[in-house]
Amino acid sequence: MSALNQLVLDDIQRQIEFVKTDSNAREKYLARKRGLYADQQDNDKKRLKDMSKRIAELDRLIGSVYEDKVTGKMPEDMAFTLLEKYQTEKKTLQAEYDELQKRSDIARQDEADVDEYIRRLKSYAGADELTRQMALDLIEYITLDENPRKKSVPRDIHIYYKLIDRPLTDKQNALA
Repeated sequence: MSALNQLVLDDIQRQIEFVKTDSNAREKYLARKRGLYADQQDNDKKRLKDMSKRIAELDRLIGSVYEDKVTGKMPEDMAFTLLEKYQTEKKTLQAEYDELQKRSDIARQDEADVDEYIRRLKSYAGADELTRQMALDLIEYITLDENPRKKSVPRDIHIYYKLIDRPLTDKQNALA
């Protein structure tokens, strides 16, 4: 087995051991995947809840204005002014709500990705050889640092795993 294959296998085995021994492995992988966005996601959940309540309240207010206008309890010009104000606010809130909902969907996908990654890791527990299928299931890509002029200085090798590491966006520069 080549030195690179052994290094990759050793790293995969460390990942498997981490999953087996650390009860917080899932949370740590989620934090790794989410990076700095974990606090933002908590804020987004609260904001979604608040916005949902306000949108429902605006719907109720809009209906109330229509009723008051039809029954003659409110002058027409005032009703149109209020309706325009409420509908503008609702449209703005709905756009923000939709955006936050998309981010929430991404957070749920992150959780599913981490669960799938852990499942894949566990399926290779006890492996003593790096197989092509193992590499395809677990590894997104591997990068090697620039070759130093001195042969005695080792190159750094970085392994990026599927489902938990960000995909490589500029593959051409990485291959160069």
